[in-house]
This record gives sequence, C-alpha cells and structure tokens, in this order.
Amino acid sequence: MQISTFEILVQPIAPKPFNSAVSRRVIQAYFLTIANVDAPGSDDVVLSLQFTATPGLNNDEIFTIVDTGLGNVFGDLSIDDNTGKPSQQLTLPAGKSALFVLQPDISKSAPNPASLDVAKLEVRGYVDLLLSPLSPNPAAKLLVSPQIRGTFVPNDLSAPNPDFDQQAYSLPTPSGGSLITLP
Repeated sequence: MQISTFEILVQPIAPKPFNSAVSRRVIQAYFLTIANVDAPGSDDVVLSLQFTATPGLNNDEIFTIVDTGLGNVFGDLSIDDNTGKPSQQLTLPAGKSALFVLQPDISKSAPNPASLDVAKLEVRGYVDLLLSPLSPNPAAKLLVSPQIRGTFVPNDLSAPNPDFDQQAYSLPTPSGGSLITLP
C-alpha cells in the first residue's frame, strides 16, 4: 500500500547569485511513525517499507534510524528480494509504535553530494508499506503518520552565533487518513 511521497535534501535554499550569508543549506529527512493498533497479545507484524526514488537511493548518501522502543538502531536500506526496491524491514508488536527515519548522511566528505561542502543531494519518490511474507500475523491494523523534517544550517558553521532553524510538516496519505489495514 502506498503511504506517502518523500524528499531527501542537502541543498542551498537559494542558488547563486544570492549571497551565501543568507543562502543557508537545508538538510531534509523523511520520518514515519507507525503504530500497531491490533489488540495487545496479538502476534507481531513484520513490515516492509519500500522506496521508489528518483534518481535512486544510495546507501553512501543516506542512512536509516529505526526505534521500536528499544532505542535508535542505525542502518542502511537493503534490496528487497521480491521487488528489487530499496527497503527496510521492521517488527512491530501489537499495541506498540515505531519511528522510522530516512536521512541524508552529512558526515560524508566531498565529493559525496550529501556532504555539507557539496550540498547537491536531492532524491524524491514514494513509499510503500507492505506486510512481509515473514510476518507471523497475516493482517495488521496500523496508524501511520508521515512527515518531512528539515534543518536550515548556515554556510559558515564556525561563525559566532550560527543561525539554525527547523521545519516539520505532515505529508498526506492516499486515503487522507492515518488508519490503514494490511491484508
């Protein structure tokens, strides 16, 4: 089931010839909160998040964070054996929630487009949420809340009193609501 669009960015917010002092860079990530609203005691569900992206997702430019209540687990997307799409599997017990983050890896150095020195990463696409064939529960009732969150950083991080701002906005789901049922 298609859940939302997404966009990952490391870009200047205004291109040249704008003064670099006012043309900060944006670092934008995709966040998805998922709650399994099946009755406590029901079997866990194993979910697969799959990404269709243009120009494509490269693990050298991004990383994932998954928190199912045990703390942040950092990782990479893997290629789904059935669909060939970049994907992330997560196990979610009944009555629990998880947070998934797909984020640019700004720790990379040039010439990587995700580095703050290069700042030329722009990937967008859409996200599918599927019940994995490995799921012990053949169906799931879920609440989903997709978001884009961005941080604006100055070009000169060594300047006194650097100016940082953040934005967050919810993304629409195809149904217009957040409750979904997977067969």
